[in-house]
Amino acid sequence: MINKIIVKPLGSFKLDVLARLAKADIYGNNNLTIRGVNIVNLANSSEITLLDNIKYINKFYTSKAAAYIVSKKLYNKLKDQGDKTFLVSENAYLSYAYILMAFYPDLKQIDLNNFTNISINKSSKVSKKALIKNNVVIGKNTIVNSFSSIGPNVHIGDNCYIGNNVNIANTFMGNKVIIQDGSVIGQDGFGYAYDGKMYIKVPQVGIVKIGNNVEIGSNCTIDRGSLKFTEICDGVKLDNLVHIAHNVIINENTMIAGQTGVAGSTIIGRNVLIGGQVGIAGHLLIGDNVQIGAQAGVTKNIEKETKISGTPAVNLNTYLKQAVYLNKMVKNND
Repeated sequence: MINKIIVKPLGSFKLDVLARLAKADIYGNNNLTIRGVNIVNLANSSEITLLDNIKYINKFYTSKAAAYIVSKKLYNKLKDQGDKTFLVSENAYLSYAYILMAFYPDLKQIDLNNFTNISINKSSKVSKKALIKNNVVIGKNTIVNSFSSIGPNVHIGDNCYIGNNVNIANTFMGNKVIIQDGSVIGQDGFGYAYDGKMYIKVPQVGIVKIGNNVEIGSNCTIDRGSLKFTEICDGVKLDNLVHIAHNVIINENTMIAGQTGVAGSTIIGRNVLIGGQVGIAGHLLIGDNVQIGAQAGVTKNIEKETKISGTPAVNLNTYLKQAVYLNKMVKNND
């Protein structure tokens, strides 16, 4: 069912054609036919992938991708790693953007009069003031309130509640999900590549996956995945004004308090408690059962079963000792 809401790439391209579009040089087999773009650990032998973050270098060694978009610096480290094909660019992320534009040329050309492929179970109640767009399924006993926009490319499960002024697109949602007023789910993530003169928008083509028994507070934003998924797993609870960037995964039964922001591609474990106004940097791993104090700034991976606080965030015991020490310094200077 989830495949029905995923945007499909347009056709296939010879690698030399993509190289010209991407302003990149081919090192390896230039006769390849490329049928899509995927992330490095999921790409198959007919897909191209971007590798521009050294954190994911281990996934390269087991990847089955047909070709890799890399910088010159990274190519020099990888060129002797077996029979691999590379598109080498001065700006790998920009080349990746151009290739995505070739495969997904019509992302924003939405027909506002296209209200086809809509299925709403008879037991559900959808306000006459709600807008239901193309390719939408709404399950049993679900409520959609006034001025909400659903679609395109949305599947909503059974026994869900969608508040007023909610915008949902490019999303697969499970059962017993509550989304409070004003939240926006499944719109584009923040992806831009600099071409030397201006920032070029990088197409966002993934979706949001929301599990069962999830609650999302008012005025939250959850960006669609850049290529695959932004995922909110079963039992997750988000307070009001929480921002979840593209490719983030929040595992089961994690709770996040208001005004917290999670940057792209970070993975948060199970049963994590995150206080209000926390900032979490991108591409991090937060272990299971972690507790993060209010207004913490998280800039590095956090081991499971850890309590942290402060900016930059440190172990809670260290944070408390620092606070005591600072108080003593202030008193001594009075």
